Amino acid sequence: MRLSPRSLLLVTCLLAGCRTAREAPATPAKADCGPVIPGMEAVLKPAAFVVLGEIHGTQEVPAFAARLACHAAAAGQPVRLALEMPVEDQARLDAFVAGEAEGPPDSAFWHREAQDGRGSLAMRGLLERAQELRHAGLPVRVVAFDPGGKDRDDTMAEQLRQARSQAREDTFIVLVGNLHARRDVGAPWDEKLQFMTHRLLEAEPGLVSLDVVNAGGSAWVCRGMTADTCGQQPLRGQGEAQAPGIRLQKKADDPDGYDGTYSVGALSASPPAFGTTSTATPAPR
Repeated sequence: MRLSPRSLLLVTCLLAGCRTAREAPATPAKADCGPVIPGMEAVLKPAAFVVLGEIHGTQEVPAFAARLACHAAAAGQPVRLALEMPVEDQARLDAFVAGEAEGPPDSAFWHREAQDGRGSLAMRGLLERAQELRHAGLPVRVVAFDPGGKDRDDTMAEQLRQARSQAREDTFIVLVGNLHARRDVGAPWDEKLQFMTHRLLEAEPGLVSLDVVNAGGSAWVCRGMTADTCGQQPLRGQGEAQAPGIRLQKKADDPDGYDGTYSVGALSASPPAFGTTSTATPAPR
């Protein structure tokens, strides 16, 4: 039996595994990520591992992390947005970001007596932004990586190693206190101290660690372990003013142990998400 040219083409395609137009891969979803962040192309490479060191309790840093995640995901990179939150909250976070739970995530973490900024209105806004991005079709997931314990640098590093082993091709954007983000060994009070990021380097040699530029302003911080030590505190700017964006500038004699910095301008305090009469400031796009 002779086959027509059209039938012969169909058979050839079936044998070769051709895709039909209906089966073609979907293009990356679109979302309003806001202006391009200067310098982001140097760090947002496929399967990147970016650690953002922060001063807890500000409005601007969580918004910056959200923008960076949005730009990476909009470029087609699956993103894991890793946050310094309890690992036992992972199921709640998954349900919220996926749109399967009503209202913002709520657990003991958000109602601790000493609110150090990790449970701020801005952090809740970051989770809400992750939910928006997922709803828009962008491949964004949230990872909680703080299991607590005496040596948090060790346990948090282990949690991130485990998460990375399950998603080698994803881009990780990790938001953590800037001491934990230091990649070098040693601190003024302990020359042998190994911070979380240093403990990740063997497994993740391409890791990029960035510290937020302290341009002054304010932050919601705790000076102790009780509620009366927590509140809005002024920040004294350090170093020269920098334009918003990312700068890679690691030097051999760098005393701070980062690969570079990111600037978001002057900082402003974000109070706790619960137990306050303030309202959340929408995350800038």
